[in-house]
Amino acid sequence: MNSEYKMEKSKQLLVALLESGNTVDLKATGLSMFPLLHPSDILRVRPVKVSQLERGDIIVYKNEYKIISHRYIKTEEGKIICKGDGLKYYDTPVLPDNLLGVVIARTRRNNTIDLLSSFYRKLGMILSYFTPVTGYFFYYFSYLWYNLFFDKKQLQE
Repeated sequence: MNSEYKMEKSKQLLVALLESGNTVDLKATGLSMFPLLHPSDILRVRPVKVSQLERGDIIVYKNEYKIISHRYIKTEEGKIICKGDGLKYYDTPVLPDNLLGVVIARTRRNNTIDLLSSFYRKLGMILSYFTPVTGYFFYYFSYLWYNLFFDKKQLQE
């Protein structure tokens, strides 16, 4: 089996579990949510409806290629608007049927934080308003951090 096939099967399983109401753990990849999320962090995701989203939540949605975790900004004209904290641009608007869940916790090196706590909700809200500015800073800083400080061995675990 090639890795592309395995990734597609994993995506299908994750989608099926969330769509049937299960809470799941998944491994973060990429730098789009830096600095809050790092590659290899474990994200706890629970199913959610669009009507339950709060500005600043980190949502998980699917597109035709992959599963994405980005910050929820708002719902506009029936579509979900979101953006990675470490990205320069907003995502293509997401159809509600592609929403899979909300990230409720993040674990890194056996340390778990509750992303629905008052502190992280307020932080998420602030970041959601300032993301057009902070996105540029986090975008460049994340690549510097990744190349200079991130232990790539974590990706193999």
